[in-house]
Amino acid sequence: MVTIQQVRPEDFPVQDNLFQTAFWGTFKNTCGQQSFFFTVLYSDKDISFQFPFMVLIRFRRDGSCYAYAPRAPSVSIAPEKQGILLEEIGVAVKSVFPAQCICLRYDLAWKSLNHSDTTVLPENEQIIMNWGTKTHNLRKAPGNYICPDTVIINISAAPEQILSHMRTTTRNCIRRAYRSKIEFAVKGAEALPDWYSLYQSTALRKNFFYEKEQYFDRLFSHKHVQSNAVHEPPPREKIIPLDAPAPAPQFRIMTAEKDKKIISGIIIALSGHNAYYMYAGSSLEQRELMPNYGLQWEAVRFARSRGCTSYDLMGIPPNNNTADSMAGLYIFKTGFGGEKVRFAGAWDFIYDTDRYKYFVLEDQMKLKSDRNSL
Repeated sequence: MVTIQQVRPEDFPVQDNLFQTAFWGTFKNTCGQQSFFFTVLYSDKDISFQFPFMVLIRFRRDGSCYAYAPRAPSVSIAPEKQGILLEEIGVAVKSVFPAQCICLRYDLAWKSLNHSDTTVLPENEQIIMNWGTKTHNLRKAPGNYICPDTVIINISAAPEQILSHMRTTTRNCIRRAYRSKIEFAVKGAEALPDWYSLYQSTALRKNFFYEKEQYFDRLFSHKHVQSNAVHEPPPREKIIPLDAPAPAPQFRIMTAEKDKKIISGIIIALSGHNAYYMYAGSSLEQRELMPNYGLQWEAVRFARSRGCTSYDLMGIPPNNNTADSMAGLYIFKTGFGGEKVRFAGAWDFIYDTDRYKYFVLEDQMKLKSDRNSL
């Protein structure tokens, strides 16, 4: 059984999952979405637990909307009870959402039960997910917002151990970046104009979707205040104890410069013990110096210094298919020696069956259009 209590964003607990923080929810408010924050209590005859749950309402042009829970629920539960939990949360929060809400879309924080590279039919996944539910109203979404396949590096070990788990070619590329005397730096909003120019040109060159500059201006200027957050962590040289209170999420621009010109730059996020590789841009000039590799190693070092124990590289193709247009990304990210993780992806709990049919059709058409543009 699920019971919910709506809470204020300033009372929402700080946690490691960036996408389930009050910072992320209130930031998305500035982007035209509406955030809701809940405390969820789940109990049955075997177990009971409580966890925070943040949902975004995304409005559509026809006046309808859908609810989106990124990387949620952020709680562990036995696989046979996952669908039941999703159903009961969906039912419990429905009355809080706008009347025209089509569905609640979960981008699950649970690992997929399918650990192989083979594709499982959505119909079969749905039978498993709806097992034991009352409404059988959970559907696999046509696509995913957060890439379900990723690489997560354990950065709690000593630096030499982290390096030892990397592919030999990756370590060599990192060494080359340092031998080339590239200057690495950790910066804030002051670096946005130069970084954004590089990011935009990279996206246009590779035909990727990219955010507008105002999005990043809002991201770096957003100052959500949480009553249980701590102040800015100490300088990079001092390692934060693992049991220290989690600070509110923070974002940094990390740059690689040669001859006083940025040739590569990334934005990383830190949330509790987790670090995330969020956005990137790089130049074709002097790419033979391997700045992207050195920059990732600098990101690992910086995240460790701020108390992080894991670094999520945020997205790879599902397998090492050389024909895939993103094959280079797979080779690059897996070379850093992290664990390849497959999350269960996006799932919908349907509120309005008729509108949901058109909603899914639009999703499918958009996915087809995106594939054709690659």
